[in-house]
Amino acid sequence: MGEEEIIKLIKSKSQAVAENLLLTPELTKIKEQIEKFLDQNLKGDGLLSLRYRKFKLPNKQRTLWSDTSGFPIGGENWIKPYIDFFEQYITEKKIVNRLEDEKLWVESRTRGNEQHLLIGDKQNDGQKVHLVFGETGEIRIDKKDQPPAEVFRKVESVLTKSDGDTVKSTLEFFRDKVD
Repeated sequence: MGEEEIIKLIKSKSQAVAENLLLTPELTKIKEQIEKFLDQNLKGDGLLSLRYRKFKLPNKQRTLWSDTSGFPIGGENWIKPYIDFFEQYITEKKIVNRLEDEKLWVESRTRGNEQHLLIGDKQNDGQKVHLVFGETGEIRIDKKDQPPAEVFRKVESVLTKSDGDTVKSTLEFFRDKVD
């Protein structure tokens, strides 16, 4: 199952899980589908992957007990960690958008609360500008990339708060020395 199918599965069964309406084999099947997705996608040395690896240690058995009528005892608490890991995976997933024209390419990468904006000149040999917009409105330049003044003059960030107020942040670059 892919990411979208897991999202639909969780949404469609969440109320039944909360009300303990699924039989133990049905709840077990849902957990196995989520677990299979997590096993395939949470690999490597990222913090979430490491937490998941520790969660899955064999000495941490998570047994699901059933009552005499076949319904799970504590089923919601039993499946909750798997749903939580899946939701964290979705939250931390990187979103990439890319635009191009004849001269420039622009790529936006969103991960968590930061947006990375990469801008490159197609005539240049792989050089790019890498700006990082933080959740507080700050604009940073990645240290390993070229100065933005080579590509553009000014960068602005506008954040709109929940009450409608806006916070603007500007970073200007000058080619000539200012006296």
